[in-house]
Amino acid sequence: MLASTLATTLWMPSAQDTIEVRRVLRQGDTQTFVVRIELERGEAVSSVESRVQETVEQVDSNGRATIRTRYLSVRIGGSTAGNRPDDRTLVGPDGAILSIFSNDAEAFRLARAIAITGVLSASGPWSLEQPASSQPLAPPARTQYTFEGTEALGSRTAARIRFEFREQAPQSDPLQALGRYWLEVGSGRLLRLEAELTGLPGMQGTDAKARVSVRAEEG
Repeated sequence: MLASTLATTLWMPSAQDTIEVRRVLRQGDTQTFVVRIELERGEAVSSVESRVQETVEQVDSNGRATIRTRYLSVRIGGSTAGNRPDDRTLVGPDGAILSIFSNDAEAFRLARAIAITGVLSASGPWSLEQPASSQPLAPPARTQYTFEGTEALGSRTAARIRFEFREQAPQSDPLQALGRYWLEVGSGRLLRLEAELTGLPGMQGTDAKARVSVRAEEG
């Protein structure tokens, strides 16, 4: 869900030099994240925190990667939840979410909202188009990205990218996401992601919003 194949050149806005951020997903690649989701609806706020491990199970000849997400722990509010089955996601070489093996339409739409692009523009904002899907059902969607610069995250240097996602749907309250993610310069690994989502599936027409925070563990 978070991983993508990256072959990236980022132009620094104040220099002639380029920073290359490159990641090629290979079978067996593994990364562990702490994911926190806060759902706010009116004055009510609930939270889920998970520690997840993502593993590249397969990469086909077209560059599409099957990513398995294993839930190492899940806490809902202050309580530990039971075991959750693994998820599997098919990701395109451009970062688009192609399918999820559970066929859960809501999960599929939410995954697309934070898709990490695999091709970054050197001359300004760039976009990722995700077509409509019939199985599971989802409207077309578009994300616009902007490279904002680099910054230090601990001992690592990260490229900071702003993204704006919106489903191209006729309803008055489409799923939208606004946020940023940070990719490690040199490896292209996701280090951090922060986003706020509105127009949540099943909650359109309400004031509900979700804040998503992802942090990669060291190592």
